[in-house]
Amino acid sequence: MNQRQRELRLSALEIICKSGKGHSGRMLSSIDLLEGLYFGRDNERQIFKHNPHVPQMPDRDYFVLSKLEALPALYAVLKKDGHTLPEVLPEYPDRKVPGVEVTTREHAYGLSVAVGLAESIKVDHKNQHVFCLVGDYELAHGKAWESIMTASEHRLDRLCLILDENDPKDEPIQERFESFGWKVIKLQDAHDHDEIAYGYMRARLTLRKPTCIWAPTKKSAGIPFAERKIEYDDTVFSASEMEEIRKILL
Repeated sequence: MNQRQRELRLSALEIICKSGKGHSGRMLSSIDLLEGLYFGRDNERQIFKHNPHVPQMPDRDYFVLSKLEALPALYAVLKKDGHTLPEVLPEYPDRKVPGVEVTTREHAYGLSVAVGLAESIKVDHKNQHVFCLVGDYELAHGKAWESIMTASEHRLDRLCLILDENDPKDEPIQERFESFGWKVIKLQDAHDHDEIAYGYMRARLTLRKPTCIWAPTKKSAGIPFAERKIEYDDTVFSASEMEEIRKILL
């Protein structure tokens, strides 16, 4: 865990504590995937093309948040990246916040939007990519698989689905996606910055098919007393727990 990953954890947890509601454990499984996307580099070049000072840059890549519980992690990453965020942060993704591309309150809706963006990019022959973070539970939604099938049929090679699998159920994820015509990149350590960034770089190079980055993560990752413990999945850490977390992360 690098210093930036530590700082982002603390920042995201403070956002949850300030609001008094959130899903700390489920959020922490995703935060390194976002850190690797926004701060990953390939020979000093951004892997995820964007400009925090010009959020609506026309030729930017897109990040779409489908996993709603990870929103505090996205806020922490955007702030660290240099975006100017409002003092009061919306409880759900809202395009009024600089850096947030899609307004939604529905699970799996973000994936549908990401597929639409990738279709538009393909039709217009633009040099952009779309990255979409999806929770493993979203694969239980029929509309998610409709989007997955559409992406394959249209060969949307500018689309990268990031699957945060923090609740493994021995499902044949790779076989299912490959049967739909997707390329699958499985991360061995879904909390390691270098491996995550390399996965995104490989996704950008994929041709004629969409990519799924399969990321087996840990709930409450980076917080030893809470890691993989179900009672912390959907909780807000107490003041005393936050004091212990600060000692761990600072």
